Amino acid sequence: MRFNAETPRYVQVRQWVERQIATGYWKPGDTLPPERELAQQLGVSPLTVSRALQGLAREGIVTRKRRVGTVVAENLPLNLLQRSFTIMALGLGGGTRQPVDFYFSSIQRSVLNTLAPLAMRTLWLDYQIDQIERELLSTEFVGVLAIAPAAEHIALLEDLYRRGVPVVIVGASAQAWETPTVDTDNYRAAREGVEYLLGLGHRRFLGLFGALETFNSRDRWRGFRDALHEAGIPEAHIWTFTTPYADEVDEAVREGIRTALRLPNGPTAIVAGGYYLALSAMQTVHQAGLRVPDDVSVLGFDDPPSAALASPPLTTFRQPLEQLGARAVQKLLECAKGTRPDPLHEYLPIELIVRGSTAPPTPAARALAQSP
Repeated sequence: MRFNAETPRYVQVRQWVERQIATGYWKPGDTLPPERELAQQLGVSPLTVSRALQGLAREGIVTRKRRVGTVVAENLPLNLLQRSFTIMALGLGGGTRQPVDFYFSSIQRSVLNTLAPLAMRTLWLDYQIDQIERELLSTEFVGVLAIAPAAEHIALLEDLYRRGVPVVIVGASAQAWETPTVDTDNYRAAREGVEYLLGLGHRRFLGLFGALETFNSRDRWRGFRDALHEAGIPEAHIWTFTTPYADEVDEAVREGIRTALRLPNGPTAIVAGGYYLALSAMQTVHQAGLRVPDDVSVLGFDDPPSAALASPPLTTFRQPLEQLGARAVQKLLECAKGTRPDPLHEYLPIELIVRGSTAPPTPAARALAQSP
């Protein structure tokens, strides 16, 4: 448990117990763990725990029974039941991207739906340490959900977790981190995508990825490169482009892709590390005078409903974004109860959805499309 210096520890222990009851971890009639066990769990003395529980007993939140222990009251005070607790959700732009981005909006919706029955609210913030530290002092604070952090944010999140702040990282992971994570295996999925295209007969590949400071983009880029190298694809048959944002491609990158596509032995398959990147890739293929999938196959990530409505329908990886948000909340509540989640790093499966944007390469049709 994280303690601040301004408030006596017995008061903070008391507030912690109140949170466990108000959020439903301990229900009316439940017997709390023995005082020594709670003291060990929270890192305080048994006397501190006893003083906190005595205060709760005076307010009618618990009852102290000889030979039984401390029991949650059957009729809890109304002011406790009406309290609203807060989960801090961190995201680039302080949540402003959520309404317009499929990935973020899906996770946001899932987080809100999971928290709704628990009478918890979310406070959406950017990765600004001063503002985060101020909010951590709130007695209504439960924990931190960090959504798709960049590499520069990991030191902050690891420091918070080491200090006893409940933190769960969503949409990024590394086995070396101490902080719990819920993610999808983007590295494995990218490899699976390349292997699928290799199975169709493709041997010349173009990769289009977002900024590699983002862990999802980096993992997809690594999986793409590793799978091609292990398959013996020469470097001369691999073209890779990165763009600062996952939802837009600037003209310089588009021109570079068009140039590669017009080469006599240019790429016949594009792996795009995001949904909007895949749409941009399809558009750029058409701008180069080629057709999808006759001349160039395109494979993407994420599967909003519009993916099936693209022309042709997009082959893509479907991530369980609703489950990702819900599981992250569940894991955070486990941390808030003082337990270490198991497993520490959790990966949800990604499913390849094959549609009309991928097909075996057809050199004759490609040559015809490039003829003057």
